[in-house]
Amino acid sequence: MAEEKGLTVIDEAKRKFELACKDASALQIVNNFGAAFTAVNVIALLREALSDEVMERVFMPLMNTKVGFLTDRNGRPRKNGTVQPLYTIPVVRDAIIDAVSIGLLPTGNQFNIIAERMYPTKEGYTALLRKLGVKYFIDVSFDKGQTAGFAEVPCKISYTYNGEKNSFGIVATVKKDDYSSPDQIRGKAERRAKKALYEYITGCDFGDADEQSGPVEDVEYKDVTHEVEAEVKNNANASGTLDFGQAGTNGTQQAPKTPGF
Repeated sequence: MAEEKGLTVIDEAKRKFELACKDASALQIVNNFGAAFTAVNVIALLREALSDEVMERVFMPLMNTKVGFLTDRNGRPRKNGTVQPLYTIPVVRDAIIDAVSIGLLPTGNQFNIIAERMYPTKEGYTALLRKLGVKYFIDVSFDKGQTAGFAEVPCKISYTYNGEKNSFGIVATVKKDDYSSPDQIRGKAERRAKKALYEYITGCDFGDADEQSGPVEDVEYKDVTHEVEAEVKNNANASGTLDFGQAGTNGTQQAPKTPGF
C-alpha cells in the first residue's frame, strides 16, 4: 500500500509538472500584463509538484549527470583540496522552477546550477531558440585573446526570425586555463553567441557563468560586427572555404579547422 501510495504521489506530481511545462511554453508567446498571472500559476504548480519526496526520488538523482543537469558542486575535491557539500533540495528545487519557468527542462543538460543560481547552457539556448522558431548560423572562429586566463573568440551570427534576416558579430570572452582544449573554448564561445542571439531577439538576459566552473563570471559582450566579418573573411581566404550552406543538427556552422586543432 505504501508503494502504491508513493506511485500515486509521483503520478500526481508528474501531471502537475507537465501542466506547468505546458503553461510555461505559453509564456514565451504572451506579450502583455496577463503573463504575470500565467507565471504565478506556473510557479504555484511547480511548488505543489516538487515536494521533498518527489525531489528526492525523481530530480535529485539527475543532479551532476549529463542526462540531467550539472552543478559546480559534484562532491569531488577542488584544487585546494576542499570538498563542498552537494546542493540541497531547496536550492535544486528553486533552480528547476527558474529553469522550467523560462522554457527549459531538468534533462539534457539544458541548465547548470552555479553558485546556487540557474544558468542556461549551450544546449539550453539551443532549445530556447528552437522554441522561438529562430533559424541561424553561427561561425565560431578561434582564440585571438592575449590576456592570460581568458580567450577572445570572434563569432558571426546570421539568423532569420519572423521573416527578418539579419547578422551581427560579437567577440565572446570566456575563461580558460592550462587544461582548456580548443574545442572546449569554442564550445563556450558558441554558448555566448547563442545567448547573445536570444538576448538580441527577446531582450531577456538570464546572466552568465562558465559551465562546470566555480565562481560566477558575468562577461559583457559588445557588437563588433565589422571586425568579426573581416576576421571571418580572412579565415576564409586562408582556408579557401567558408560554407554557410551546411549546418549541424542545432543549426550551428562551425568554422574550418586549422592545422594542429
